[in-house]
Amino acid sequence: MTARTSDNEISRVLSVMSEPTRIRIIRLISGSGELRSCDLLPEFEITQPTLSHHLNVLLENDVLTSRKEGRCVYFSVNRTTMSLVADLMAGIASGKSAKPAAVKKASAPVPETKSEPAPVLKTKSDKVKKDKKDKDKDKKKKKKDKKDKKDKKKKK
Repeated sequence: MTARTSDNEISRVLSVMSEPTRIRIIRLISGSGELRSCDLLPEFEITQPTLSHHLNVLLENDVLTSRKEGRCVYFSVNRTTMSLVADLMAGIASGKSAKPAAVKKASAPVPETKSEPAPVLKTKSDKVKKDKKDKDKDKKKKKKDKKDKKDKKKKK
């Protein structure tokens, strides 16, 4: 499996797991080894069809596996998929995750000299701040003009 495939798979899994109900389902199943949907349902305040939907999404995305025994379906956590996610998270947490070849570690910033000021970067937030200041100036000017008009009328 290539790194890109692995990244895509992990991204898909994390997306599926971003739902709190699904995280809870995974925790409950993981803690028990395997469970049936009828064992899970009392733990939630959702309907059986909603639970089935969540279980199916988790199955379709290889987060869970299932086995059928008679009329019962037992769900368990897919350890292979969870290992991929766990390895990524452990690498990130330790700061030892693999870096793509094109990404290099940033070098330390070069201190600025007093004779040459740093260039001013025009960012969107700078523009927004300037626009706000301009609006405020316009409002003050309109207020002043309105007040001047009133004063002029009073003098007449």
